[in-house]
Amino acid sequence: MKSPLRLFNALIDHHRLAERRRQVEWELGVIFKTAITLQPTLSGGGFDRMYLAHRDFAPRQTLASVRINVPGRNVAAKEPNLPRIALSAENRIHREARAYRQLSSVGLTPRLIARGDFFLANHWLSWPRFSDILRHHGHLLWDILPVVLNSIREMHENDVVHMDLNDGNILIAPNFQSAVIIDFEYAPLHSMSTFDQQRFDFLRFAHNLLKPRRGREAAFQQPQKFVDLFAKYVPEAGYGIPDAMDSAWFSRVNDHPVIRKGFEEIFGVLDIESRAAA
Repeated sequence: MKSPLRLFNALIDHHRLAERRRQVEWELGVIFKTAITLQPTLSGGGFDRMYLAHRDFAPRQTLASVRINVPGRNVAAKEPNLPRIALSAENRIHREARAYRQLSSVGLTPRLIARGDFFLANHWLSWPRFSDILRHHGHLLWDILPVVLNSIREMHENDVVHMDLNDGNILIAPNFQSAVIIDFEYAPLHSMSTFDQQRFDFLRFAHNLLKPRRGREAAFQQPQKFVDLFAKYVPEAGYGIPDAMDSAWFSRVNDHPVIRKGFEEIFGVLDIESRAAA
């Protein structure tokens, strides 16, 4: 059941975006050579709103997923406790479009269809989110996790980091043989090394997987298997044990001693305070 407040906020945003919706519908109509209607969804929320683009005469056939900036939300809130930059509205669109251009050719993101000053449209996939799969079928973690970790590694090999990597930002093919990554809304701190940016992606993803009603139960039942899968796909630092990262950014990794110990062997010491004390 959807929250009444969430529904109310979505309705307000839908009305505020009326003029922008009409412009996007016109631009997509030129691209698809047919009249287009944007159907609102409850996705997005924080800074932007998500829509599904349909032909007027075939409302069940989705042609694109569309992100539109909401007026008045041009600058995201600062996050002093996370090593990432919350981008302005225009820069969010730019970063996501660039990521889609770089990654869609190797099958790691949906294909980019169009972008404007305040919107982005990409090919729509009917694939479920990893979070929705785990919420109802947590035991499928072991079937899907290797595919997702391989996609993350390939994303990094193509010089893209995510900085908000959670299981809701990953779509899984129905046969579980491939995964795509979406929602590139944050940028890394300029002071972070490339390896630290990649390390943050993997650790933040593990932190999200270890939420209750996600992969926590399955991972805690076989913690060494969880560690071994990450060890298989995480690249070597190349220069010894890296500097510590603040474990508050991925605190759930510390909840199981086997996972914490294994991740320290993979990623280096995870707790700045304990490293300083040593």
